[in-house]
Amino acid sequence: MQIAPGSGIGSSAASAAAAVVAVSGLLEAELRADELLPFALDGEEMASGARHADNVAPALMGGMVLCPPEGNPRSIPLPEEWTLVVVHPQIEIRTADSRSVLPMHVPLADAVNQARWLGTFVSACHDGDGANALFALADLLVGPHRKTLIPAFDAIEELAYSHDARAGGISGSGPSTFWLGGTDWKAEAFVKSVRQCLLANDTQAQTHITRISKLGAHLIS
Repeated sequence: MQIAPGSGIGSSAASAAAAVVAVSGLLEAELRADELLPFALDGEEMASGARHADNVAPALMGGMVLCPPEGNPRSIPLPEEWTLVVVHPQIEIRTADSRSVLPMHVPLADAVNQARWLGTFVSACHDGDGANALFALADLLVGPHRKTLIPAFDAIEELAYSHDARAGGISGSGPSTFWLGGTDWKAEAFVKSVRQCLLANDTQAQTHITRISKLGAHLIS
C-alpha cells in the first residue's frame, strides 16, 4: 500500500522504518527490529516532531504492537480472521488542527473505561478471541472530538456497521478511517457504498482492503 503524507496512516513512520531497514541491508548489518528501532525513532522525530514508537514499532516488527510509556514495545497476538478496510478521503487535515480539537483534560470515568476496554482487547487477543477483541476496540477519548473534521464520518460509520464491520475509527490524526470485521464482514460492498457516500459529499477517496501483516518492513530483493 502506498502511504500518502498527511493521510493519518503513518507516512512518517513508514518512511523511517523503510530507511533503516534499507541502510541495514546495504551495510549488511543484519540488525534486528529492536536494534533498528532507535534509529527509526530518530527519523520519526525529524519527520513528525515527536519521538514516539506508536507507528515505527509495528512498522518494523509487524502485527499489532503495544507501546508502553517506558520500556520496549510488546507484540500482541493477531487474530487470523480480521479483514481491514482503510478509507482515505482526499482532503488534508493538519496535525495541528486535529490536536487543537482535543480537550486538555478528560473525565475520570472516560479514562477508566478506556483502560478497561484496552485491557479487555489485549486479553481477548491473547485468548485468540477475535470477536470480543473487536467488540472491545473502543475509542472514548479522541475519536468523538476529531470526527467533526472528517467529511461524512457518521455516515461512513453507519455504512460500515450495516455491512457487518465490528470495529473502526479514525486512523491517527485523520482523515483516514479504518474498519475491521470478521468472516461475515462485507468489505467490498462497503467500499462501493462508502465511495458513493463521499462522492455525494463532494469528496474523492482512496480505499484499501487488506489484512494486518505479521511481517514488518523487510528487504524484497
